[in-house]
Amino acid sequence: MSEAAAAGGDWRKSIAQSYRSGQVRSIAEELATFEPGASADSKKMLAMKFEDSIFKAASSMDDYRKIIDKKINKLKKHYAKKGGVDEENKDLIREKELLFQKAVRDEYGAKLIYIAKHADRAVQVTRMTSGEQKAKVLKDHCDSLKKRALQLGVQIEGEAPLPRLNHDMAFLTQLKASLDTIVDTVRSHVVKVEDANLFLEEQLDSADKKLLNSKNSNILRKALQDAADADNSTQQLTTDQMKLLTDLMNVPTPIPRRNQNADQVRAALSRIEKMRASTQAILTYCGLTAEEKTSFPGSLKKCSAILKENLLALGKDHSYLFEDVEEKDKDGNPIIKLEDAWNKHLQYVDETVVQSAAAVEEDDDITAEDEPANKRQKTDEDTSTPPAETNRMVISARVLLTPGRKPISKLIPELKKKSAVLIKNGTVSSIRMEFGTAFEMTIYFKPLLVTIRAMNKEATATTTPIRDITALSGGIQWPSLHQGLNTGETTDDNTSHVSVLGVTGTRATLAPIIAKQLEYASAQATHVLRKCFAATVNGKTSSSESDFGIEIAETSALIKFMKIVRSTYHNGKWVDVED
Repeated sequence: MSEAAAAGGDWRKSIAQSYRSGQVRSIAEELATFEPGASADSKKMLAMKFEDSIFKAASSMDDYRKIIDKKINKLKKHYAKKGGVDEENKDLIREKELLFQKAVRDEYGAKLIYIAKHADRAVQVTRMTSGEQKAKVLKDHCDSLKKRALQLGVQIEGEAPLPRLNHDMAFLTQLKASLDTIVDTVRSHVVKVEDANLFLEEQLDSADKKLLNSKNSNILRKALQDAADADNSTQQLTTDQMKLLTDLMNVPTPIPRRNQNADQVRAALSRIEKMRASTQAILTYCGLTAEEKTSFPGSLKKCSAILKENLLALGKDHSYLFEDVEEKDKDGNPIIKLEDAWNKHLQYVDETVVQSAAAVEEDDDITAEDEPANKRQKTDEDTSTPPAETNRMVISARVLLTPGRKPISKLIPELKKKSAVLIKNGTVSSIRMEFGTAFEMTIYFKPLLVTIRAMNKEATATTTPIRDITALSGGIQWPSLHQGLNTGETTDDNTSHVSVLGVTGTRATLAPIIAKQLEYASAQATHVLRKCFAATVNGKTSSSESDFGIEIAETSALIKFMKIVRSTYHNGKWVDVED
């Protein structure tokens, strides 16, 4: 249906009956609160007549929703002012107060319990991420809501219930007004910390309701249409396209037979197709009019659920599928791609912890008395905290390859084993490692820093090999992370294209995106490098160590980092190069 038709008075034809039924249920629930002992079912017939009269009189969907809200609010004010039926009858007044208190408790009880349960962790995370001031504000709000919950008669774990108080209607009305103002906001902060998936679902629900406003829908629809026209896109923003995508989203995923590789791949492709349909459905849904959206209630949350479900399923099968379809060179080794730089996460492993765990597993008869004190599990009585040194993060090498210092003899052979090269630019030393023809990694020591940059395979094939770079290096350079990005074919208009993660586009379009991904990969690698070097100082007093001892320890840390890097990017199949 066109927008012109909707504006001309035919907007009612686009409203789904399920949407109107939901409005009737909501009205019936509101009407039931105005009469003691009434239920939503007993008010359903009255609600249907109420909704139908407004539906016929309204001039648009926005007008329809606005009139319903206005009349319901007017009824609320009327009953609050009159105090209900038989105001002089104290028993009826008290019954109404108890019913109102129960209605408020039913509306906010679950939210208040959730806030009270997770408040401490939310405050702790807020203190770490946003500072003491914001943490204090959140704590004050949470404490205030705990008190209001007890006043409502909500049972909070760990809190003693308040003596039963006879709250009058004025107090309860004021209490509800306070909860209306703050509960959803505070709960949103708590949920964001405690359950990211729940937070996303609730935000999608909220966005869905906002998109049922004609003004919001029209603005978004026009923006999407303009973007599609600018890109010469054939994306259709119609109800027919939405129905087609919904059907594709709900297609059952074929169950693979045991030991059938082709079935595994077919199931994975089916999941990818469902994810593609879900993302397109989100775009199409946002481009519908407000009236058309009522035929697809909750679409944003449904699309998100399908994306999450299939992403998790693909994640479980990723290792198997990757092994089965990854590209390999003539020697059967996996070909490293640029996207491996950020898809394969470097992770620091504390070898002492692993060895301790292995030792405990080997000796099942070990007792708490036989365990060394430093390996015993902490109990409630053992609340001592480790010294500050044990959690130190090192940001700079103390001795190794610092300006003016030569590398120790142990380092050079280890660099050759890991196909790494020592580069000197004046007084600054760094280590460079290449990964196929996809990307290169440079390790700096003052400060400890790792950068990962794309490589240009055409340039690498015609220039001096990596082993001769030390002699050719001039001044210090800091090129962009995507400077060496491999280019693909060149179109007739001399525009170079690149392909990454199965996406092909112009260099100008993809390069900044790739640079952000490489920046993330560089930050992660830097964190792991600093963790390796932190092991050389944690629990030790640097004043009692000689420079040579520190250099030996830092060399071992560097070797450990290079081992982690090669093992990660080569899928654990790296073999040291021997002379």
